[in-house]
Amino acid sequence: MSKNGQTPRASIRRQRAFPAGTLVALLTAIFVTLIGVGMGVDPSTILARAVVSALILGSIVSIGVGVIRLADADYKDGTVSK
Repeated sequence: MSKNGQTPRASIRRQRAFPAGTLVALLTAIFVTLIGVGMGVDPSTILARAVVSALILGSIVSIGVGVIRLADADYKDGTVSK
């Protein structure tokens, strides 16, 4: 058993969790940058828009994935109130 009372398989699964928020943030920044370059927008404006949109969308996805994982873990443990 691990120190948190989890099974070894559960601790390995948690360590190998896919960083969906990071991936979405990077893809958002790339997409915003390409659109800004295509439209001929000032580079500092492109940078600001890419950073802000990546932070917002990456945070939303990361929080959402965390809530889904928490709800899924509660469901699998049988601790969901009915």
